[in-house]
Amino acid sequence: MNTLYSATVLVLHAHLCFTLSVEVVKSNCRDPEAAIVFIPAKDIHGDRYIPLGKIKQQHTWYDTYKTLLDLNSGPRYDGIRLRQAEEIIRRSDLKLWVAIFDEQPSLGDMPLAFLLAFTHLKTHGYRGTSTFLAGHGDGGLVAARFGTFSSHILDGVLLYSSYLPSGSLLNKYPTPVLTISGDLDGLTRVTKIVDIFEELQADMAQNPTQKYKTPVIVMEGVNYGQFAFGKLPWWNVEHDLTPEVSHLDAYHSIADYTSAFMVSARNDTKTNVTAAHAFLEQGYSNTQILLQPLSQVKALDQNTELISHWTTTAQQFIVNLLNSTSVEFVNHETDSENSGKEKQPNPSSLTDDFQIVSSTSIMFDKRQKYSSVFPQSPVQLKATMTSQEVVRKMIGTNQFGDPASCQDINQDAFTLAFSKSSKTAQSRYQAKGRPIKFLDDVNVSSKDQWNRAYLHLTYNNTGLFVGATRFHTTETNSDSSVSGQDDCTLLSPYRVMEWIYIDALKNSKLQIKNSV
Repeated sequence: MNTLYSATVLVLHAHLCFTLSVEVVKSNCRDPEAAIVFIPAKDIHGDRYIPLGKIKQQHTWYDTYKTLLDLNSGPRYDGIRLRQAEEIIRRSDLKLWVAIFDEQPSLGDMPLAFLLAFTHLKTHGYRGTSTFLAGHGDGGLVAARFGTFSSHILDGVLLYSSYLPSGSLLNKYPTPVLTISGDLDGLTRVTKIVDIFEELQADMAQNPTQKYKTPVIVMEGVNYGQFAFGKLPWWNVEHDLTPEVSHLDAYHSIADYTSAFMVSARNDTKTNVTAAHAFLEQGYSNTQILLQPLSQVKALDQNTELISHWTTTAQQFIVNLLNSTSVEFVNHETDSENSGKEKQPNPSSLTDDFQIVSSTSIMFDKRQKYSSVFPQSPVQLKATMTSQEVVRKMIGTNQFGDPASCQDINQDAFTLAFSKSSKTAQSRYQAKGRPIKFLDDVNVSSKDQWNRAYLHLTYNNTGLFVGATRFHTTETNSDSSVSGQDDCTLLSPYRVMEWIYIDALKNSKLQIKNSV
């Protein structure tokens, strides 16, 4: 880092004409120093990340340090404000310096911006060798991308309400990385973090210490806006959820996890690494408890088996065989990208071994690949199922109840999702969640019409309206693709959970319109 500093001074010497106001409160001990360079979310000014006030409470294993550097004028990036993030500093086991950009640099500008920030840290007293890069929201994406080719100058990356960009794997990332958000985050959805936490769990099966190198933390009751403070942009307010903990308590949690992660990443004998690991271990356990219900329901349709267990249940509702001990229900998933348009699902059938076969095409909102503000669960399940009439003929028994409609099955998806949701999520939904209304099925007369049809999901400020499309034929003819089928566009139980946990709780009047 000394080489970096020297190069920075040579390149940027002409730009360092600033009026500085510096206040330094030195430690009474000789703890090691570390620095954070912080990238704000777009449209959130850097000063929004300065805590509201000093906190009097002290933690048992950290001391209070304060360094306040304020830049007032200069060229393009001279608007960087090198300030304390007071609670991160207060609750750190390190003598910590923090540099916060006023505005979010682009990825192309980051090399110069980072060098300038580090130069100012050095100019005003920073003598450490540990530097971390942090970012909030889309600022975290900039930090993560910059970190992929700057690992030689970074000790780690902090992703606040953010995550690694698509295609990046936790266990392949070149530096330690902390992913941390709240379960009431309306912009970086908890359903997005579920995917990342499951990736961490898979990594830990091979290396249990990954929970310290790439921890994924979800804090209960915290939203997106609590990583900053004050008046935030309308876009944030429009999509974020109402927090259940104070800004002060949220900042305590963020600061504690930040400190523990940095101590763990540095692995310095002068700091309490054992205590840091214990804190991250507890964070992992808490996150596992929070996300387990979501992960369990997600697995009904997204799993390594490539089986839609929910469609299997739907097929059982369609057939409604009162004694099904001699019948096996089998499902397989088809290419979700084609979603029944270019590649048709294999037709359902009843084999000689009394296997009732169904197939499912899972369809996602393509926007979710680019932004976590959109639902991460399937838009619909296109389920091709065997009609009850065909099963009656083959089994030769009258032990059947009335077959379910697509509307009935979608109502059952809600019942299942709500029962699997955490007690906290259930209470939130019952207290302030908007309801789901299930509309009558729209029946079509041909398979081609059904292939082009969608599950209609309409969001507004009164609730979610769900309308299924059904294709039902009892005839057996030479065209096997339309022989004895009962096909539905189905609501994924995981989409229902996403509504219960997130969208039903939004204060927004501009809910996401028809999703498909």
